[in-house]
Amino acid sequence: MEINGLNSNQTNTNKARSGQQVAGKAADGQKNAASPTAPQGETVKISAEAQALNRVSQQMKTDTPVNREKVEALRAALADSSYRPDPQSIARKMLESDSQF
Repeated sequence: MEINGLNSNQTNTNKARSGQQVAGKAADGQKNAASPTAPQGETVKISAEAQALNRVSQQMKTDTPVNREKVEALRAALADSSYRPDPQSIARKMLESDSQF
């Protein structure tokens, strides 16, 4: 079988060579991992977007975005069947929302 000018013998030879290289690199990696000195002077820079996301995340933890009283009132109205949604109002708000996109 020949693919792009390579026969199976060449492919196997190339695989064997690359396996030897990988094994050699792994042995080097073990030597480096065993060395007691770590690189110094490394820094991490956090992007402005990540900092903004962190601020928003922290703010969400402290803010209460849910109006508990309103939620409980709606639950009670649903439970006693007194909640009557206005279909016209719902449709209007859906159209307004759609126009934003």
